[in-house]
Amino acid sequence: MAEYYMFATRDGRFTEVKVDPAHIERQQRDLEAQGYSVTVLDQDERIKMGCIANWLRGRNR
Repeated sequence: MAEYYMFATRDGRFTEVKVDPAHIERQQRDLEAQGYSVTVLDQDERIKMGCIANWLRGRNR
C-alpha cells in the first residue's frame, strides 16, 4: 500500500495532516467543509514537489 501525505491550506498557511488510509476521502471532505484547500500526494509526488520547491527557491535568491 502506498504512503499518502495530506496538506491542508487556509489563509496562506499550510498544515500536514496525518492520513488515515481507510478514511482518506472522508478526511478530505471534512477538511474542505471546514474551509481548507486539501492536497493529497503519494510518496513519489511529494518528492517531486519538494524538488520543484527547492529549485524555485534557488531561482528566487
